[in-house]
Amino acid sequence: MRGRLAIVTGASRGIGRALTERLTRSGREVAAIGRSASDLEALAARCGAKPYVLDVADPAAVDAVVGQILHELGAPDLLVNNAAVSGGSGLTVDVAANDWWRVLEVNLRGTYSCTRAVLPAMIAAGRGRIVNLSSGAASYPVGFDNDGQITSAYMASKAAVNRFTEALAGECFASGVRVFAVSPGMVKTDMTAEVFTDIWDDEDTWTPIEKSLDLIEDIDSGLLDELTGRYLHAANDDWRTLARRAAEVIELDTNRLRLTDLPA
Repeated sequence: MRGRLAIVTGASRGIGRALTERLTRSGREVAAIGRSASDLEALAARCGAKPYVLDVADPAAVDAVVGQILHELGAPDLLVNNAAVSGGSGLTVDVAANDWWRVLEVNLRGTYSCTRAVLPAMIAAGRGRIVNLSSGAASYPVGFDNDGQITSAYMASKAAVNRFTEALAGECFASGVRVFAVSPGMVKTDMTAEVFTDIWDDEDTWTPIEKSLDLIEDIDSGLLDELTGRYLHAANDDWRTLARRAAEVIELDTNRLRLTDLPA
């Protein structure tokens, strides 16, 4: 990986920060994007990443900052769209409209904007991998006793990220660009601390952050390229065997959002 460029959004904290540190240790040059200048500066001092302050929900700012990265560092072969907000908790009827929409602006529009800004350089190079951070909240069943702990905005944004991933993978296949949606599982971060205070001390609930980093590294290596467009769960999928089971996954059309019909 030495000398190759990765762009990681949401890099100032949590999974983005840990991934940035992992990639730089492997020899990657990393453009670390985040909203906190002080956190990014501390990260840069620790691992040598290049810091870029950006709110991914601002499309014009995304174009400007990504353009700066391309000018200063060149074309990336890895983009990790990790920046996200949970929206806290609350029922849809109780959440302010702007707060609800802000989740879509960051989680979905931010993913789209960063991808759109990077994609032409990847297509021109004939290679590249894009990892969109998703969540099990995109597809797990919601009962009639839903208490709004995970907001409808967060669920909707991550389901949309999965479909965007699949559509983009199809569009980009001939160009050599591969696209993946990755759920990290339940990882202890500042974001999950906002929502899951009641289960914070239940260690059996949480997924080690290293699983996400290992999965993204395997994607970056090209090992899982046949599974482009699919959703991979760092905690629930045995992704280390998926490479040799790719034909089965494709034939059964698993690891995608699909409707299930009743048997005839």
